[in-house]
Amino acid sequence: MLSWASIAQEVPANYNFETFKDEEPVGWIIEGNSLFIPTQDHEIFKEGKSSFALAMHETDEVNPMFSVSKILPNYSGKKLVFSGYIRTVGDETFQVTPVIRIDPMLDFVKLSELITGTNEWQKFEIAVNLRPEQAQQMVIAIQTAGYGVMWLDDFKVTIDGQDVSKAKVAEINFPAKQDKAFDQGSSVVFPTLQTEHITNLALLGRVWGFLKYHHPAIAVGKYNWDYELFRFLPEYLAVTSKTERDALLLKWIDQLGMVKLCETCEDTDSDAILKPNLDWMTTYALSDELQYKIKYIYKNRNQDRHYYVSEAPGIGNAVLTNEETYENMEVPDAGFRLIGLYRFWNVMQYYMPNRHLTDTNWEDVLALHIRPFLEASDRLAYETAVLQLIAEVNDSHTDLWQGSKALNQKKGNRYAPFRVEFILNQLVVTDIYNPELITDIKLEKGDIITHINQERIEQILDRISPYHPGSNRSAQLRDISLFNILRTNEEEVEITYVDRSYKEQHAIIKMYPKSELKSYGWFKPLKGEPSYRFLEDNIGYVTLGNIQDGDVQKIKDAFRNTEGIIIDIRNYPSAFVPFTLGSFFVSETKAFARFSKPNYKNPGEIVFDRVFQVIEPDGEPYQGQVVVLVDERTQSSAEYTAMAFKVGDRVTLVGSQTAGADGNVSSISFPGGLGTYISGLGVYYPDGKETQRIGIVPNLDILKTIHDVRNNVDTFLETGVKVIKGTL
Repeated sequence: MLSWASIAQEVPANYNFETFKDEEPVGWIIEGNSLFIPTQDHEIFKEGKSSFALAMHETDEVNPMFSVSKILPNYSGKKLVFSGYIRTVGDETFQVTPVIRIDPMLDFVKLSELITGTNEWQKFEIAVNLRPEQAQQMVIAIQTAGYGVMWLDDFKVTIDGQDVSKAKVAEINFPAKQDKAFDQGSSVVFPTLQTEHITNLALLGRVWGFLKYHHPAIAVGKYNWDYELFRFLPEYLAVTSKTERDALLLKWIDQLGMVKLCETCEDTDSDAILKPNLDWMTTYALSDELQYKIKYIYKNRNQDRHYYVSEAPGIGNAVLTNEETYENMEVPDAGFRLIGLYRFWNVMQYYMPNRHLTDTNWEDVLALHIRPFLEASDRLAYETAVLQLIAEVNDSHTDLWQGSKALNQKKGNRYAPFRVEFILNQLVVTDIYNPELITDIKLEKGDIITHINQERIEQILDRISPYHPGSNRSAQLRDISLFNILRTNEEEVEITYVDRSYKEQHAIIKMYPKSELKSYGWFKPLKGEPSYRFLEDNIGYVTLGNIQDGDVQKIKDAFRNTEGIIIDIRNYPSAFVPFTLGSFFVSETKAFARFSKPNYKNPGEIVFDRVFQVIEPDGEPYQGQVVVLVDERTQSSAEYTAMAFKVGDRVTLVGSQTAGADGNVSSISFPGGLGTYISGLGVYYPDGKETQRIGIVPNLDILKTIHDVRNNVDTFLETGVKVIKGTL
């Protein structure tokens, strides 16, 4: 049930950019990853007496970005329109994009054509359909990429044709929102865990999750389902027999009210990739009456909008709504920790298309993690329990992305002044960030580290691998080597290594805060370098690590008559180009991928999206050979791009196993302000072969060697040239 109330905004709307404090427009948020200078400009403006100017100054940042945004409340109404005027000065790599986002990521729209380069005052307008029943807030923003200056003025926001100042804020009177009974703690006291407690709690997690996503009364927001668990747990923990247990569960379900017959519920599609599983009722030997009740609810399950889950715009991965993060809890009590376990396991069970690909059977995961969650007595133990749980997904998109403060403190904030990577299962020095910091040590690229603090590398890997999520071993070792294996709170570490003469050496390495090092992530930034250039012998080279949308047509024009093009995706693309650049390589429409996604009317069913992802030709196709370079750094959007290019007429993929994590991500929160992302879509080739965990399979599989590192040889690139020249 909805009711509407009007509330005043606490800060001035300031859509005309006339009110400033310390050179920044009041009511607006300015964020960026590089140096920017805000100014109230009284000389260049569209209306009134001033505009807002924002200049991005050149720094060492490889992909400079900033945004000017305003957070809006969850307005009632049907349609929001955001418009205004933008003036820009910059080269063609400077891009400005107005956007609207409805949180929690229910919708995201942006201006269809980027504003690039230098422009006089230009009007923009974008619109979004509102979803007040599910939204929490809205954000309007101007996002930029590249170096340049922009001026903003005369912005307007309207709701259903009226100025936003006249709009009403949606007051959502869901009963679930009004339940505050356990805001200060669950008050649940758990007994010393015995086998029967683990079994019963695993069963309860299944029943709790099943009811959450199927029962109509929960779907309409009648119950705070977290808190209903706390009300039920004390009596449930005291049961002493299966008969008593099942009778109590049956009573709990009956208290939710009658479920009407569903006239629109359909059977599971026979072609579904994954199907709902109710076999657990037999596994737990539930009573006939309880099984009948659960089957009845399944057959008459919710078919309308759901309070706790929604379908993301576009392709349709799951968006978890109205899930409290309980951020004020430094160490959530055992009841709230159990909520986190139940929440994550059931989201995977009902809405994640890749749950069948985990190393541990997902049906077994819930019971295995009850004890670690309930016995986590401090913040570090709790974060560790969460990390071990999400690692079970075997997904390179997954890590403890929010709230890992205790784990980060334990890992430390000091790093080595050199880079290491695993090459053929050996930890190898591949770059030296700051040579001046190791002048007293004869350490060179290609040296093999065998011990850290007298512990063998193999032993370290065995110890820390369970805490590093990854779709495959290549991606897991990538992240362990780059971000964690040489990380500490200590000022120095001892290493044992084998040098180029195959002699064992020992050294004490001083460790430094990352801010004092010229380190980098998956790939080395190419500051100031163009995204494309000519190699020798009429071969073009393109790196997607710093490509911009405006580069695509230039690449087509520059390389149209070349013998071949090498496209390097051993990085993360800085612009989304699978369709714009991929169209250059096909002479006819080609399907390159299809997605699997949840059926929201039948939780647990995963089906193929009916629409194939296709590349369509754009003008005269390229006639030369194309080589695409990939490796373990090729992940997510990079993998999707590689799939798109692979269907080109004369395209060869060269490299090694990619990260195996593609598709839009879904966000899942845990009590205590912890959070993660997981791959929310399944990504397949058109013939139905999976890419998750496997990655994008090269046509020509090659591996990086220690010899390559020692001799500064890029075998991948050299192989690409040979493929184009036909000399391989």
